[in-house]
Amino acid sequence: MAGENWAGRTVLVTGGLGFIGSHFVEELLGLGARVLCVYRRERPETLAELPVSERLTALRADVLDERALRDAAGTAERLDMIVNCATLDGNMQFLLQESGRMLDENIRITSNVLNLARDRGVADVVLISSAEIYSYEDTRPVREEDDHRRHMEFSPNGYRMSKMFTEVLADLYRKQFGMKIYTPRPTNVYGPRDDFATTTNHVIPNMLMRLAAGQDVEIWGDGSQLRTFIHVQDLVRAVLCMVRSGEHETLNIGTPESISIRDLAFLVAEAAGQEQDRIRFAPDKPIGAARRALDLEKFHSVVDFTPRSLKDGLRDTAQWYRKHVQEAQ
Repeated sequence: MAGENWAGRTVLVTGGLGFIGSHFVEELLGLGARVLCVYRRERPETLAELPVSERLTALRADVLDERALRDAAGTAERLDMIVNCATLDGNMQFLLQESGRMLDENIRITSNVLNLARDRGVADVVLISSAEIYSYEDTRPVREEDDHRRHMEFSPNGYRMSKMFTEVLADLYRKQFGMKIYTPRPTNVYGPRDDFATTTNHVIPNMLMRLAAGQDVEIWGDGSQLRTFIHVQDLVRAVLCMVRSGEHETLNIGTPESISIRDLAFLVAEAAGQEQDRIRFAPDKPIGAARRALDLEKFHSVVDFTPRSLKDGLRDTAQWYRKHVQEAQ
């Protein structure tokens, strides 16, 4: 699927009503593809945001159930690509308390998707990975080569371990079955339809929710720790560029715009139209790595657009939040 034209292609998106998955569905429909959107949880509000199209088929199926996934995929005569966005995630407490379950379920999802793709002869498979696979000790911009092949480390975080083993399984399936499998590694993803539940572990939704509720935003440490972010629509476009190019099986996806958590809080408050004095610091709390950044040399070699600035992306996210979350409450 190295061609530029997606019209007439059939793509199965798992987790198709989730945060990232729904944006893949929306983008692919806009490019003329036929999309089979497979989801586990009913989200009528998300489905209502997707384009009305005869090229969209939405089916409820648990991708942990291999037979259910195959039955859903069987509704399409052919499959040109599978994009797996289905994953079990949660806040830090959930990550640590349910690590075994998270590793087990996420790997079984990956296995079911890969076996389906192998048996159906699917040309391209995308397994959304994460920059979480890299060592937390690395403060320099990490390259794609700085992964499990070079340094495999244990973590009590079941989500992180599941992404590592997803990539190991992808490596082995490429070698044994000659499959074309892409594992994009995004930095922190944000944007419309993010998880704005109280169980979220995503920093931007958490800040927006606290500000909307009239609460202060708490910054751990002095807020000097540096992070990078990518808008979800830019992530989707970058992954499709990755597949069209076919040049890299793994790819860091992000922007060169590093920002401290302190400055991020100020930007979020500005985007939300809130006073910046609603931010307080908790110097006794852990801050994690001082800096996390990705080497984007390969990213720039295959991506044919410039990702939006964080300021513009936050404004877009805050507008969506006000319209679809605050007004609905």
